[in-house]
Amino acid sequence: MAESLITKKAIADSLKSLTKEKSFDKISVKDISEKCGINRQTFYYHFVDKFALLEWIYQTELLEATLQDVSFENWREKFIDTLDAMRADKRFYINTINHTEDYIQRYMIEQAGSLFIRAIDELDESSKVRDEQRRFISRFFAYGVCGIVIEWAVGGMQEEPEYIVGNLWELLTHCERAAYTHVREEGFIDER
Repeated sequence: MAESLITKKAIADSLKSLTKEKSFDKISVKDISEKCGINRQTFYYHFVDKFALLEWIYQTELLEATLQDVSFENWREKFIDTLDAMRADKRFYINTINHTEDYIQRYMIEQAGSLFIRAIDELDESSKVRDEQRRFISRFFAYGVCGIVIEWAVGGMQEEPEYIVGNLWELLTHCERAAYTHVREEGFIDER
């Protein structure tokens, strides 16, 4: 493993450890650096600020680790893996969702929106759905799914991941049919 990645992981572990002691909004770069045993310049060499570190943790330890190679065939299992990973580090995820104002929620919605754009592109092979509708549909699903995940996390992650994903599967199946019916009926499809 490259030295830079080892340092990043050590910095990330320090932040995660600190989130067990105090809320994210009360943690400073100085706190993280001291916990890690590095100077602040080393921190800033790897991350612009603590929010960049937070994004890196979400990206590498959650999204890339659980959603890599997600497809229509395996998305339910991958999503369960994502929720299980959040549950395994429950205090960190609850703390960062609760104490970053809406920063992490916006990040999650942005990432989910990208996944839904890819899904819509795969479903709409003939490119009949206009770009503005594609963006609207992806935002709709991103806000819905992220809202459920955020509510689940803030509520203490009480429900089993399988329950959450099962309900999302049912809802997304119905929404997919309804969305494409709406798109056809409202004339949002380009009739090329």
